[in-house]
Amino acid sequence: MKTLIQHFILTAMLVTLPSLALAQRVPDTDSGAIGGDVGLFIPREDALSVGPTLEGFYEYYFNPRSSFRIGVGWARPKYDDDERWSARYVRVPVDVVHNWERGVVHPFVGAGLGIYFLQDRFEGEDRGESETKLGGTLFGGVEIFTSRTAAVKIEARYHVVRRTGIDPDGLALTVGLKKYF
Repeated sequence: MKTLIQHFILTAMLVTLPSLALAQRVPDTDSGAIGGDVGLFIPREDALSVGPTLEGFYEYYFNPRSSFRIGVGWARPKYDDDERWSARYVRVPVDVVHNWERGVVHPFVGAGLGIYFLQDRFEGEDRGESETKLGGTLFGGVEIFTSRTAAVKIEARYHVVRRTGIDPDGLALTVGLKKYF
């Protein structure tokens, strides 16, 4: 009788463990995540210097390794020759992201297109005409899971935007938080 009970307990554990592992898998098909990043925008244009950048996003996983990301981003590099002048870049992107599962660390890569709203500013006031341009991004990074449904995200993103009066291309280096649901 003791052997029968031991076999029953062992069988129950072997059947239950895979389903528990699958229940804890994040991300999963039809899951979502929301997050935000803060960092630096490093412009390609020599006339501009490094400025802050902020990003906010929603991500939908159509399978555990691939997702769509939509959001809004903001960057504000300054002009080197006169600190009172700056540029404001606001973008509304749609990205495709692919990730790999490596335990608590998930590396990812992606690409996307977005609408960029570009505006020169002088002492915090808008100056001149605002321009709207199509742009693309290539990016990569890692997510480091701090719990089952939360991660710290580190990302490098290169922006390529159709030419305007000033070259809005540049590299954004960000760190942020991401919450899965």
